[in-house]
Amino acid sequence: MSSDASSSPAPERRGGRWHHVLSMSKVGVIGFGGGSALIPVVEKELVHPTRLREGEFVQDTVIANITPGALPVKIAALAGTQLSGKTAAVGGALAVAVPGTAATVALLAMFSVLGAGAISVIEYAALGISAFILYLLAHYVMKVLAPGGRLQLLPLAIAILAFLLTGAGKTLALGHDLADLEPAWMLPELSALGLVLVALSGIAIVSLWQLLRGPRRAAATDPSHAPAGARRALTGVLVFLLVCVAGFGVALAMSPDGDTASLLGLILVSTVSSFGGGEAYVGVADGFFVVPGLVDSATFYGQIVPVANALPGPILVKIAAGVAYAVGAETGSVIVGVALAAGAFLIAVGVCSALALMLLAGYDRARDSVFVHNISTYILPVICGLLASTSVSLLHASGRIAEGAGMPPAVAIAGSIVLAASVPFIHRVAKVPDILLIVAFGALSLGVLSIL
Repeated sequence: MSSDASSSPAPERRGGRWHHVLSMSKVGVIGFGGGSALIPVVEKELVHPTRLREGEFVQDTVIANITPGALPVKIAALAGTQLSGKTAAVGGALAVAVPGTAATVALLAMFSVLGAGAISVIEYAALGISAFILYLLAHYVMKVLAPGGRLQLLPLAIAILAFLLTGAGKTLALGHDLADLEPAWMLPELSALGLVLVALSGIAIVSLWQLLRGPRRAAATDPSHAPAGARRALTGVLVFLLVCVAGFGVALAMSPDGDTASLLGLILVSTVSSFGGGEAYVGVADGFFVVPGLVDSATFYGQIVPVANALPGPILVKIAAGVAYAVGAETGSVIVGVALAAGAFLIAVGVCSALALMLLAGYDRARDSVFVHNISTYILPVICGLLASTSVSLLHASGRIAEGAGMPPAVAIAGSIVLAASVPFIHRVAKVPDILLIVAFGALSLGVLSIL
């Protein structure tokens, strides 16, 4: 089968490049929770008979989970490559990260004027929006585990095991917090990357066993349903590397010295070192920027991390841009800080997208193998278990936000679950667009917590 881009469907049948950019912009605006929490949000925007196919989205999710960097950015780049090529890939990857990153830098710039109250407003609204994200997570899990309304026992068992490996400790910690008890011990947990690697190892063993029973290959994929060819993916790699170069250029043009180049190099290396997404990047960034003294610990943990967590979009990119802004503003001016933040933004988006597309180029060639066929069969229940764990994290975060506002965490968690459960009912009785529900939920939580 040819790996040339000609094997892919015509871009016009796949929604077009600007449709992809607009879809990813929407995800960047409503995507609270970051990382794995955005998988169903992105899936809702992308998977459609005339756009991305379910198998392609599964492939993108696997690649995004086993490569370093920001997961939503990588999925946007991979999907854009398959839908329409390099323009859609670059536009989508930038679009999903721009809203949250721009808001992060703006808030940091105005922090001395707005104070901590600005973060509280965002967090209060995010509590209601997280309830809608919970609905999307639950809807995605049920679609995978109970297609056609019939629960599949093997996928359910895989999902439960995946949840226990990644979320048992989180669930125990949440229970202790609700009971106002100090945990006597903690359960060990796998990271998202660890879970996916364990799952892929298990799938490899199953595939080897199948081959030993009788060498065979999975049925060949219909060329009309083939994902982007290797040539298109490698072209995307080159374009994203140019995005990295542009990041260096933007920052060095405003602050042309060795310290700036060194900072940007650390942004690049820290992004490549960050497996597990935004949550993992907090620890990575601490080692790269806080420990050496580039960013004060109080600024990092008192401003950058809270703002990044309170705003939508990929956390890794927001933190990287926030760190660069803090360094630039401290040593130069607000304008220098913004320039360094823009450079860090382009570098973080560019390098993680380039790495994901490198893997896509090889993955594309192997898609007819037994191993890849088994990935498409078994990986989604694993992702469902991970999303269940993410739901626990969202509820835990909601409880802490509510507690800071004076509301009992149990009340906030119960309210989030009720709001999430109300969405299917609202959809049945009225055709209310999701964006209006998101705004309404955010306004409701903001209003209630502000009164308290």
